[in-house]
Amino acid sequence: METGRLLSAEEFEGCFAAPMQNVTADADPSVDIWPYVDGLDLDGLGLPGINDVHYVYRDALNRFDQVLIGTGRYNTLLAVVVDRKQRSVAGHHLLDLNDKFGVRGDQLRTVR
Repeated sequence: METGRLLSAEEFEGCFAAPMQNVTADADPSVDIWPYVDGLDLDGLGLPGINDVHYVYRDALNRFDQVLIGTGRYNTLLAVVVDRKQRSVAGHHLLDLNDKFGVRGDQLRTVR
């Protein structure tokens, strides 16, 4: 199964330019991300499933949109990075909020 392009933490950080803008309400769907997402090997990523888009953030230089999709793993989002100039998906990254913000895993549970 296709795995897409998993972005390293460094590559993902390279898609940020502060301040990030929440454009969820008025994001233009210039790229259909769902064929890319549907091609991902969720088992290989350790995800039981995916949900809806929660947020879309755009970097301050207007280069990238980060489409944050809920997953079946507690406090973990699938971030699909869209290159706005190329009008294509640049890759994806698992954004584990517990790891990023130092939350212990005692309370972790599968979300259904």
